[in-house]
Amino acid sequence: MSTNLKPQIFDVDAANFEKEVIEASHQRVIVVDFWAPWCGPCRTLGPALEEVVKALGPGVALAKVNVDENPELAQIFRVQGIPAVKIVKEGRLAQEFTGALPKAQIEALLKPLVPEMPKAEGEEDEGEDLIQGGKMLLEEGDLEGAAQLFEEQLAAEAENNQALLGLARVRLHQGDFEAVRQLAERIEEGTAELEQARALLKLIDVYQFAREAGGRAACAQRLLADAEDLEARYGLACCAAAEGDYATALQEWLAIVERKREFRNGAAREGMAALFHLLGRQHPAVGDYPQRLYRALY
Repeated sequence: MSTNLKPQIFDVDAANFEKEVIEASHQRVIVVDFWAPWCGPCRTLGPALEEVVKALGPGVALAKVNVDENPELAQIFRVQGIPAVKIVKEGRLAQEFTGALPKAQIEALLKPLVPEMPKAEGEEDEGEDLIQGGKMLLEEGDLEGAAQLFEEQLAAEAENNQALLGLARVRLHQGDFEAVRQLAERIEEGTAELEQARALLKLIDVYQFAREAGGRAACAQRLLADAEDLEARYGLACCAAAEGDYATALQEWLAIVERKREFRNGAAREGMAALFHLLGRQHPAVGDYPQRLYRALY
């Protein structure tokens, strides 16, 4: 299918509607957005439509119709209220909706109508290289470099779960917890990365506690004075996790579970489980901790 490199988002009017929408819909799906400058919901829907269309690639385009300037088009398409969206495929109305739908619903309506475009040779490898490079930089502590690679992949593939997870981990280390939530929430139910996304959300509590604990050195000093000070031990574990010292975090959390399994309503075992999901069972820091936690609990 050829799209002749035409713009993916453009304005149309009565003069060019036949050519740019009806005829063009035989080459690619055309989403027609009926809007007006004074319409508040239109300003909400517009960016969401653009984001979904860009993410789905050149097999779909967005044509914007200002109803104030083109009332005849609104009348032909029986537009009763705005924003109104008409999806045209192969010269026919294939789908439509009215109002500012969430992005996920727009994608659910549109995605089945858009043919999946074959990737250019080497494109998939390039994306994998970006993600793997981002993970390496993250492990090395280069947060800005890792973020740049993950963001580059998301610019090309907005819903790449591995890139979303990688960028969320960067934002977690940077303390931008709201960004972590937003990125994790973009990972859908039923995907392999969902448990990792949930783990990241759990680790927000860990990082917040580390901030409030007074620092790793202070927690370690308190623990030296009293080995049974579980608050100090938990603070030390949280600080270690926030610094990427996962082996120490798991060691101290396990020591808490062995002493008092329901300490802080099970926060230590939940922290361990979060790291298991986030890092994977093959990570060297994880080792045999899953088995040791199971023995401590059961």
